[in-house]
Amino acid sequence: MKQSRQAALQDRTEEAQDAELIPSRPLSLVFFDLLDPLDKTYWAGTSAHIIQTLRSAGHKVDVVGSHLRLPRRIIKWLWYHYYLWFRRRYYHADRDISLTWICTQAGNLKLLFRKNVDAVITSAPPFTAYLNTSRPIFLIHDATWGQVIESYPHLSPARQAKRIVDGGFKLDRKAFGHSNVYPVMASEWAADRVMRDYGVPRDKIAILPFAPNLPGDPPDDIVEAGLKLRGTGACKLLFVGRDWVRKGGPLAVDIAAALNARGLPAELHVIGCRPIDMPSFVHSYGMVSKDNPSEMQLLQRMYAESDFFIMPSQAEAQGIVFIEGAAYGLPAVATDVGGISAVVKNGVWGLLLPLTATADDYAAWLQQAYLDRERYTALAHAARADYKARLSSEAYARNLTNIILARL
Repeated sequence: MKQSRQAALQDRTEEAQDAELIPSRPLSLVFFDLLDPLDKTYWAGTSAHIIQTLRSAGHKVDVVGSHLRLPRRIIKWLWYHYYLWFRRRYYHADRDISLTWICTQAGNLKLLFRKNVDAVITSAPPFTAYLNTSRPIFLIHDATWGQVIESYPHLSPARQAKRIVDGGFKLDRKAFGHSNVYPVMASEWAADRVMRDYGVPRDKIAILPFAPNLPGDPPDDIVEAGLKLRGTGACKLLFVGRDWVRKGGPLAVDIAAALNARGLPAELHVIGCRPIDMPSFVHSYGMVSKDNPSEMQLLQRMYAESDFFIMPSQAEAQGIVFIEGAAYGLPAVATDVGGISAVVKNGVWGLLLPLTATADDYAAWLQQAYLDRERYTALAHAARADYKARLSSEAYARNLTNIILARL
C-alpha cells in the first residue's frame, strides 16, 4: 500500500516537472505570511529565495506579511518568557491558535485589496489555516506538525506547552482540510504523512524539493576549477549547519577520525557553528552571512574545494545545504532520515545510511570513493548534473509554475 502511494506521488511529481505539459505564462501571485517572508534570516531565507526565484522567472509576486508586527512581537515575548520562567516549557508562537487567528485576520483584510490574483502561496500550515480567499492556495512546506515534534528534540511534546502541541495539530488539520489548498511538499516523507494524517487525496499533492539559497548558479568553470583541486591532499569533509548535535556534528568528527585511523589523512571543516574541544583535524569558521561578500566567498570556496559534504543528521526535513553542495558537484554522505532522500540520490552521487550506521561504515565508503579518482569524478559530475536538471533555482521556478498552472 505504501509503495503504491509513493508511486502515485512520484507520477504526480514527474508530471509537475515536465516543462512541456502546460503552456507557461506569467502569473500574478501573492505570497502570504504572518511574518516577513523577505527577511533572509527567517526560515533560513527559504521564503525570500522562493519569491526571488519566481520573480526572476517573470512572475509578479506581491508580498502580504508582517501583520500586527509590534503587538505580535510583544505577545510572543510575554508568552515565551512566561513559559520559560514559570513552566519550564518552550513557547512556539506559530502554533498559538489565538495569536495566529488574530494576525491572519489582519492579513485577510490586506488580501481584499489584491485584485486579479491567480493564486496564493503560503509557507506553513499555521499561516494557511485561517486564510480567507477563493483563489487556489499552494502550501509549500517540508513536514507536518506530527513529524516536527517527533523528529526535533527541542520541539518534543515533553518540552512544549500542551496547548501549543494541540494547537499545532489543529492548525495542520484546518490548513490541509481546505478544499482550495494544494500541498507542495518537499519530499515523499512529508507527503505521505499529509495523506495518512489528514486524508488529503494523493492527486492533490505535489512533491518539489526546495531550491538552494544561493545568489546564483556557480558557473561551470568555477566548479571544474574546484574539482581539479580535490584529491590532492587531505580528504576535506565539509559540514554546514547551526545545530551541531541534531545535524550529526559529533558523528562527523568520529567519521573524520575513522578516516585518519584508516591511514587516509582527513579534515573536517565546520561552517555555521563553533563546537568546542575539537581535535586538531577539525576547523571551525562559525556563522557566515551570504550577504557579506568575504564570508560568501569563503562558503563558495569551501563548497568548491571540499571533497565531500557530510551531515549525518539525527533529524532533517530536507536539508537545503545538500543542494548547495550539489551545485558545486560535491558528493554527499548523510543519514537516511526525513526527506533527505528527496535530494541526495543514494548510490548516484551520495551515500545514505541508517541511523544505526557507525563512523567506520561511513569511513569505508568515503575512503574507497576518495582513492578511486575515476569513481570520485563520476560522483561529482553526477551531483552537478542532477543539480542542473532537478535541483537548481531555475528548475524549481519551472516546476512550481507548472504545479500552479495545472490548478488554474
